[in-house]
Amino acid sequence: MARMIAQFALFLLPFVAFALYLRYGRKVDSWLSGWTLRALIGCSIVAVLLVALSLLFLESSTRGPTTGRYVPPTWENGVLVPGHLE
Repeated sequence: MARMIAQFALFLLPFVAFALYLRYGRKVDSWLSGWTLRALIGCSIVAVLLVALSLLFLESSTRGPTTGRYVPPTWENGVLVPGHLE
């Protein structure tokens, strides 16, 4: 659940940053006057890239060992032995 919230926050980050830039950088009073189609497309591209990069980072940082031979789960004497690396 925390990962989903973090991914959603990363997706919204460019839109919030652009809205703050419009409000305090350009001093635009209306919330909708600075939002053009080009700005929405740009924020969307940056948002998708942020989410993709964070997913790649999470995948590479939480990966387990990649060496060894995988032994699938087996039944031994009526007991299930889980899969493991040898």
